[in-house]
Amino acid sequence: MSLSRRAFLAAIPAAALTGCARERPLQVAVVWSGEELRRFHEVVNEYGSVSVYSAGDNIGALLRGPAQEVLPDVAVIPRLGLLFDPLIRRRVRPLSGRSGQPEFWRGLVTPSGSGGQLGAWFKIANKSLIWHRTGQATQPANLADWRPTRLAIGAADGWVLSDWLENVLLAYAPAVYRRLYPSLDNPDEWRAPEITEALALLGEIWHQAFTPEQGRRALTMQFHDSILDVFVYRTADLVAAPDFALPVIKRYAGEGVAASLRFPAYAGNPRPLVVGGDVAVAMNDGAEKAVNFVNWLTDPRTQPGALTRWVQDGGFLTPFPDELKSGANLQYDLSDRLIGGLEGGDGRGLWRVLTELFTDVTVNGVDPATAAVTAHDRLVAGSRDGAL
Repeated sequence: MSLSRRAFLAAIPAAALTGCARERPLQVAVVWSGEELRRFHEVVNEYGSVSVYSAGDNIGALLRGPAQEVLPDVAVIPRLGLLFDPLIRRRVRPLSGRSGQPEFWRGLVTPSGSGGQLGAWFKIANKSLIWHRTGQATQPANLADWRPTRLAIGAADGWVLSDWLENVLLAYAPAVYRRLYPSLDNPDEWRAPEITEALALLGEIWHQAFTPEQGRRALTMQFHDSILDVFVYRTADLVAAPDFALPVIKRYAGEGVAASLRFPAYAGNPRPLVVGGDVAVAMNDGAEKAVNFVNWLTDPRTQPGALTRWVQDGGFLTPFPDELKSGANLQYDLSDRLIGGLEGGDGRGLWRVLTELFTDVTVNGVDPATAAVTAHDRLVAGSRDGAL
């Protein structure tokens, strides 16, 4: 995605434009805005001279951009794939001697054959949960038979739909899921027939859960609104959402009103456990002060206060509980790893393919099996870095 001149200038911290002679504060670029950004400011205020700014969804374009002088010293990246983008990776200063984070998570940011990590995890999330009102739901049946009704989906946010696919595919064909990354090294992996079958299963679940009118409404609904549909308006009973849905529920519906279930398994396979997160990286131009800040921010041994308060504020950071450290079916969010033609974003890549699949099976009345074949063909094309 290219960065418009207006968005580019908006992402540049003021200190980079003033030409001030004094030493500038550490520049930290994040994706968050609003309440999340405010809370992050509260955490880093303890550190000292730090200037935080939001690049929003343009953070990838900012880090790939040609203007080296406006690159941040530190970036908190919301998608792991950006870290392994060839241009961004060359601009990242590896961290050495890091431990303290679980082996699974360290491995995600450590290139093969390298002794240095490219970043350290600041936020992690469990993305295999189904939320319901307390006492209002039972454990979902096997995925093969699960046809939920009164389901809320914020389909206007493409990542919500990709979370659905990742859980269904990991439940249905875990070996295929694991082979899809790095997909750009072997795009033929995307031709696996199990992907069509998982898309058909997903399409059938959506088809059964929504009338055409409900499908059209879901396409205009964002993630937060889908949470409200279950816990405030009560027009739905279930919503599949990560663990960071809980602060939203507490804010708008109060304490003790919500419970969660694990996403259902398929046949004899283990339940899926899809995880995601935000990773803090030091950029080359940030020198040692950038590395020091990343260590302070992400290592509880060096600064437990910042992380502890972040957790206590309401689920914004998930620590590393046992179930997110390792497991038979623990896998990182696939869409957040992709670059090239399948890289997610509004109106493009995997998100676009899944939005079209959702529209076909809920609004247009297309048979889920037929819609799945079309969606799979588009994914194969995108895996070869084609335009979607």
